Amino acid sequence: MTFLIRSLAIIAAFCLLDASGIAWAQEEERESIVFSVISTEQTEAVEALWQPFVADMEETTGLEVELVSAIDYAGVIEAMRFGQVDVGWFSNLSGLQAIRLADAEVFAKTLYPGGQEGYRSVILVPDDSPIQTLDDLLVCDGSLSFALGDPNSTSGTLVPLAYIFAPRGIDPQTCFSQVTNANHEQTALAVANGFVDAGTNNTTNLERLAQTRPEALEDVRILWTSPLIQTDPIVWRRDLPEDAKADILSFFLTYGFRGGADQRAREQAILEALFLGGFLPATDEHLLPIRRLELMRDLAETQASDELEDGERAARLEQVEIAMGELAAEERRVAVRDLADDLIEARARMDAEPDEASAQITGLVSSFLAAQPRIEVERRARRVTAGELTRGLIGLGSGLALFGVLMIRSRPPRFGPSKLMSDRLIDAAIWSGLFGLLIWSFWPAEMFKLPLLGANAPRMGEYIAGFLQLDLDGWEGYARQTLITVQIALWGTVVAVVAAIPFGLLASRNIAPVWIVQPVRRLMDAFRAINELVVAAIFVAAVGLGPFAGVMALALHTTGVLAKLFSEAVEAIDDGPVEGVRATGAGPVNEVVWGVIPQVIPLWASYALYRFESNTRAATILGLIGAGGIGQVLIQNIRSFEYGKTATILLIIIAAVTMVDLLSQMLRKRLV
Repeated sequence: MTFLIRSLAIIAAFCLLDASGIAWAQEEERESIVFSVISTEQTEAVEALWQPFVADMEETTGLEVELVSAIDYAGVIEAMRFGQVDVGWFSNLSGLQAIRLADAEVFAKTLYPGGQEGYRSVILVPDDSPIQTLDDLLVCDGSLSFALGDPNSTSGTLVPLAYIFAPRGIDPQTCFSQVTNANHEQTALAVANGFVDAGTNNTTNLERLAQTRPEALEDVRILWTSPLIQTDPIVWRRDLPEDAKADILSFFLTYGFRGGADQRAREQAILEALFLGGFLPATDEHLLPIRRLELMRDLAETQASDELEDGERAARLEQVEIAMGELAAEERRVAVRDLADDLIEARARMDAEPDEASAQITGLVSSFLAAQPRIEVERRARRVTAGELTRGLIGLGSGLALFGVLMIRSRPPRFGPSKLMSDRLIDAAIWSGLFGLLIWSFWPAEMFKLPLLGANAPRMGEYIAGFLQLDLDGWEGYARQTLITVQIALWGTVVAVVAAIPFGLLASRNIAPVWIVQPVRRLMDAFRAINELVVAAIFVAAVGLGPFAGVMALALHTTGVLAKLFSEAVEAIDDGPVEGVRATGAGPVNEVVWGVIPQVIPLWASYALYRFESNTRAATILGLIGAGGIGQVLIQNIRSFEYGKTATILLIIIAAVTMVDLLSQMLRKRLV
C-alpha cells in the first residue's frame, strides 16, 4: 500500500496547493487598478453612482479601473493589505486602519459640494420618542436598544464611543438590551421604523437621505451632534508605481475643475451625485485627529473600567499617555506649519483690510496656544446579569439530581433481568449530563422568551405581511446575482469533490495506516470547523473581492465534510471484491480503483449532490464579505426594510434552490 499512500498524499497536496498557483498567476504585472468604495447605502446604488467617475478615471489615466464595493470596511482593508485593492475611498477610522495594516497612505481628501471640509456624527431617535436628552438614553437598565455603525466607522462608532460612552464609563453592550451594527442608511431606516430606540449616523448621510428617502427623515429626530469631523480620505497602496500615482493624483485633484465649461459642468454633476465638491491633496497627517479620538476613547475606558486591577490600570494609562505625548508632538509640528502659512496669508491682507487681518491674526495665535481639551471621566455602574458561575452551579445541581433519580429508577427488579452497575452509571451520566447542559444553556439561549412567540404573534404576522407586496423592480439584476450564487456553489462543490477523494481515502482506516489516518482526519475536522465566512475573508486576501473567494471558501469547508463522508463509506465496504482483485495479483492502486471505488461511487455521488444543494444556500451568505452573489443584496434589503424587494429576492432564491434540487434528484436516480 506504500505506493498508493504516496500517490494519494501527492494528489491531496496538489489539491491544497492549487489555489496558490492562481495567486502566482496574479503576481504578474498588470496595467489595471482596483478602486474600492464602501457601501453606506444600497450596493447597487453606490456602484451606479460611482461608475461615471470610474469611467472618467480610466479615460484620463489610461489605466483599466475595476470598481468594487463592499458593506464592511474590514474586507476592503484586508484586500488592500494583500494587494487586491489599490485605491480606496475610506472613512477616517478605516483609512487609519488601512495605513496601519495594509501599508497604505492618504493622498487626497474629499470636499463637500459647498466646500465644507468636515461633517458631524449624530444620534437619531424616532420623532415621537420620549427620549429627549442623553441622560434619557443612557439609563442603562436594559430597556432600550441601540444601533452602532460598522466597527471601523468614524461617525458610526468611534466618535460616539469617544465623546459619549467612554467618558461616562458605559459599555453599550451592557447598557442596552440589544446593540446592532449596520451602515448609515440602514440605521436611519431602523430608527425611523421604530425597530431600534436610537442609532448613530452623520450629517452627510442625512443630507443624502433627504434626497433619496425624505419620508424617513420625517420620522426621526437628532438627539446629539458631535464636534466637526474632517472629511473622508482617499487612500492608495504605498507600493503603487510612481507613474500610476502621479496619474491618479492628477485626476483626483483636477476632476470637476478641468477642460471647458461643458466638461466642468458634467464632472461637477457627477461629483454632486456622489455628494462631493471635489478633492484636495492630503497626507497621513489628515488622520491625526482620529488618532487623538482613539486615545481619548482608550483613556476614558481605562479610567472608568471597574474590571482592571490598579497595577494593570496604571500600566495602561502610562501607555496611553506616552502615545498622547508622541501624538501631541506630531500635532504641534503640523500646527506650527499651518500657523505660519495662515499668518503669512493674513499679514498680506494687512494693508487692504487692517482690522479684519489683525482680528484674524489674534484668533489664529489664540487657537494655536489653546491647550488640547481634556475629558472628564465618570464611573457608571453596569447592569448586573446572572453570572456564568451561578448558571453552571444550577445546571450541575440539576444534573446531579437527575443522576440520582436515574440510578434509583434503574435498579433491577428482584426477579427481573440484572443490569451491570457500570452500564447504569454510564447511562445515568449521559442523560443527567445532557439535562444539566440544557439547564445551564437556558439563560444564554434566552429560552425564557418562549412565551413571547404567542404574545407577539401579531407582530410576526405584520412583519410577514410586508413581504406579500412584491417589488419586481430590478428582478433581472437579482436573477443574475442568484445565478452567480449557484455558479459559486457548483464550482465550490466540484473542487471539493476532487479534493475530498484523496483525503477521504487517506482518512479510511481500512485503506491507510493510523499514522496517516489521524492527521488527515484532524485536518478535515479543521476544514469543517471554520465557518465559510472566515475562510472567504482569508481567500479575499489572496484573490481579492469577488466570487472566486466564495468558491474557495465553500470548497475548503465542503472538502472537510465530504472527506469524512467518503471515508465512512469506504470503511463500510464489502472486503470480498477487494480480496478478489488482490487475488489476481493486482497492486494497491488497482485494488482501490477496481475493488473500492465501484462500491462507493453511488454513495459518493449522492453525498456530493446533497452538498451541492447545501452549498447553494450557503453561498447566499458569502456576499456579506464581498465574495459575490445575491447575499449582499439580500442582507442590505432586509436591513433597509425593503420588504417587497426582499420578497422578490427570496422567491428567486427559492426557485433556484428548487431547480437545483430537481436536477440533483434526476442525477441521483441516474447514478445511484
